[in-house]
Parts: sequence; structure tokens; C-alpha cells
Amino acid sequence: MGSHRASGPEPGSRRPRRERIRWLAASAALAALPAALIVALSGDSSTPDHALSADYVRTGSWPTGYSGQYVLRNSGSDTVKGWTLRFDLPAGTRIANVWNGRLEPATGKYTVRNENWNKALRPGESIVVGFEVRRDGAGVPTASEPARPDGPIACTINDKPCTGAGPTASGERSTPAGSIPPVGPLDTDRRTASAAPTATGTARAGGSPAGSTPPPASGPAGGATPRSGTVEHLAPYLDMTLPGPLDPTQAGAAGTVRERTLAYVVDGGGCRPMWGGVTRLDDPATTGRIAALRDAGGSIRVAFGGAGGTDLAASCGTPEELVAAYRQVLAATGASGMDLDIEGRSLVRPDVVQRRNAALRLLQEGARANGQSVDVGYSLPVDPLQGLGEEAKALLRDAAAQRVEVSYVNAKALNYGAAVAPRPEGRMGRFASDAAHAVQGQIREVWPNLSEEQAWRRVSVTVMIGRNDVAGEVFTLEDARTFTEFARSVHLGRVAWWSAARDKPCPEDAADATGADPTCSGIAQDADAFLRVFGGG
Repeated sequence: MGSHRASGPEPGSRRPRRERIRWLAASAALAALPAALIVALSGDSSTPDHALSADYVRTGSWPTGYSGQYVLRNSGSDTVKGWTLRFDLPAGTRIANVWNGRLEPATGKYTVRNENWNKALRPGESIVVGFEVRRDGAGVPTASEPARPDGPIACTINDKPCTGAGPTASGERSTPAGSIPPVGPLDTDRRTASAAPTATGTARAGGSPAGSTPPPASGPAGGATPRSGTVEHLAPYLDMTLPGPLDPTQAGAAGTVRERTLAYVVDGGGCRPMWGGVTRLDDPATTGRIAALRDAGGSIRVAFGGAGGTDLAASCGTPEELVAAYRQVLAATGASGMDLDIEGRSLVRPDVVQRRNAALRLLQEGARANGQSVDVGYSLPVDPLQGLGEEAKALLRDAAAQRVEVSYVNAKALNYGAAVAPRPEGRMGRFASDAAHAVQGQIREVWPNLSEEQAWRRVSVTVMIGRNDVAGEVFTLEDARTFTEFARSVHLGRVAWWSAARDKPCPEDAADATGADPTCSGIAQDADAFLRVFGGG
């Protein structure tokens, strides 16, 4: 940012005493002004502030409030050194909490200023400033009147109008830059697409009856408050396609790891479940490895789907055939927990989404009839700006409509790309935290009867430790510390990582390798360093 120098008397010139006093006073007052204001007064258009925008995105909504966030972007060629975000809220709504910024006491506009760690935005960088709003009753529309905008009004960033700043002063809503219009219901003749207030003030989400009880959390995710300094529920992924022992650290025996997720079961052809699409469920070596895991302690969950192979829900023709395949896997492994990792084509096809949820409902109903239970969690792709995409939210709405009990929604905070996560160095831990905040609000939108704390206990986050598949995206030990601090602060339900086999340094002959190695992290670390950080050690 350029400096401004007020013009003074020429060297050697003399002014009348009164004039010199006035000039010195004016100079002192000008020097005391913030630099940005001095530039604004001078009319200097070279300041980078004009390139800073703030785009509003609503991430979740429920009867008593909603969550949203501003995405601050620097599209200029100079670094922005400090920012101040201001906006109003309609009557009957108020800010409950803010993240990634400092909220000052409201005097008219709400004012959010930068933290020290996100004060400077380099060219091309973006950050998320999120908040939760509570509705106090006044100004909330009733069933007999049309819905009114209740988002932020008259936003400014560094005292200039925001871009995509939500409703205007007249109540008309602007379109957030880069946002996606809401998706319709998967089956419009029998379910609704989003929550809407009813006459009693409750909401219907995804076709669920008003006032219905949300799915109970199972295991540690629904248990007591985590101990100070730890994340209570650690659930690393174990890559079943790798040879050798699955968990050489035996960390579960010490009580650190509560659950291991075995990945991935996909179709081996003709609706036949296989590990990685190639290894039979009854393979002796594989069953022996799973038995060794059981001896180490902790529970086992099976992951279905993933980025490779064909999802069973796409290859099995009916929900009944899919239920039979799921039961075969659970019987072979002795597991009662399922992790449905949905991405790619199986996420965007409504027929596959509906078939999978129908099968899960039948599976859970059958287990209950036999005095048993099947715990289901969904793992879905996210980005740090908007959390879940529209297809993922539609999947969860369909799960709620079909009464599938979903114990957690796992944000796959693995890799993003420069479009949503520019300059990722040193920011991967915060990107994961931002995505988790968005997902928490989206969970409350699908299951509106959840409290804030209950929704956090249903949020799971999976990170990819070390080097990523995207150049420049490296989740370091410092990122792990940043994320663990966040997870403890909100009592996050579950923390996972890909994968247990990667929690060690690479051999010296692979030190210069680029990309993600399935057997090591690609960064300088001690063995099990990420496990110790996530576990509070």
C-alpha cells in the first residue's frame, strides 16, 4: 500500500506563526489516521482494497437460525494488509458466534475484523469468515405470510460495497459469486427439497415429518464431552489393497484409536463385493489381517465406494440385491459399522442415490428386528468455501426422507484445487476447519431438530496427511495441530485420516518424490507423528 505525504512549506520558507500552527495541527491529525483512510482521502486509486470482495453464501438453515459465510477474495495485484467486514441483520436475528474473525460489539452494523493470522491476503488468496445467526422470534415469518429475507444486509468490506453481499436494503437478494442454485428434490412427487417453517414453527427437512427425532449418534460420537487436550474419536483409514500388517503401531491396544475403517469394498462384477474390486472377502490372508486387528482392540468399520472402482449401488439392480451384498460384507468382517464414501458418478445419479438409501433403510430395519444395529456414516466431498455440494446435500435429504439413521457426515477434506483453495501452503488445517463449519450448518438444515452441539457431534472430518494428490497441497504436522485445536474446541464427533500406513516418513530413495505415496507421508516426520498430534500427545 502506498504512502501519502501531505505537502508542507518549502525548505527555507517562513509562514506566519498562526498559519504554521494550523498546518502542524492538520499534519498531526492526518498522521494519526489509518493508512487506508489517508489513501481514501487522497483519492489514490492504487490501493489494493478496491480488489477485495466479499461474497455471501448461506450454508445451512433451521427453524431457530442459520449459518452463513463471507468468502473474502483479493483479485488485485497487491497484498491487502488488514480487512474489516461490516453488515446489518434484519430485526429478530442476531449473531451467535463468528469464526476466522473478531466480532466487535454491535453498534448499528456488525463489525468483524481480521485475526492476526489472516490479516494479509496476497493476490489470488481467499479466506472464509463464517458466522451463526439465531432467530429470536421477532421478524420470523409465520405460516400465513411469505418468507422474508433474513440474511445480512448492506455489507461493506473495508468500507466499500461487498460483492454478492446477500439481501439489499430493500430486501432483494443478490447472487453470491460462484454459488450454485438450490437443487430440486430427487423425487418431487413424494419429498421436499429443503426445510421450510410450518404452522407450529417446526420444519420439514427432506420429507421428514415435522418434529421427528433425528437419528441418534452411536458410539463415541454421541458420548460424553471429550477430555481436555484430546480428540475422543479417532478413526484412521486402513488401505486393504496394501500388503503387510494393517496397523503396525497397534495403537488401538493403548486406547488411542477407537475405530479403524477398512477401505474400500466395491463391485467385483455382477453385484459381487470385493476389496478394491479384486480381492475376495474370504481371502485367507485378508481375513487373518482383520482378525489381528480385532485382537489389537477397538471396533472395525467397512468403507464402501471411494474414488476408484464401481460402487455396489450402481451395479446392484435393486435395493434387495444391494442389501444382500452389504450383509455379505458385514458377515465376513464381523463389522456393524458402514462408511459410505460417495463421489463421482455414484453421487450425481438420483437412481443410484435412492437405491442406496432404500437398501440402507432395509438393512437397518432388518437388524433392529433381530435385536442388532447397523451404524451408517456418509463420507462426502467438500470444499472449504461452501462445504458440501448440492448433490451431496440432495443425497442427505433423500436419506432423511427414507428414514436412514445417519450417525455422522464425514467431510472429505482431502484435496481441493486452486479454484477454491488458492495458495494452500500452511492453510490446509484451516481449510479443513472451514469445511467442517459449513457441514455443521448443512447437517442442521437436513435434521433441524438437532442442537448446535448435537450437530457438531455428527460432523466427521477426514484429512489426507502429508503430500496430497494436488501439487502444493501438503497437510503438515502444524496443520494437524491447528485442526486438532479446532476439533477440541467444538467437540467434533470424529477425526479420520488417509491413511494409517502413510503416518511415517518415506525412505531416503523416495525423498524427492512428488505426489501422494500410499505407504508414507512424503514429509519429514517421526513414525506415528500425526496419530500423536490428533490424540493430543
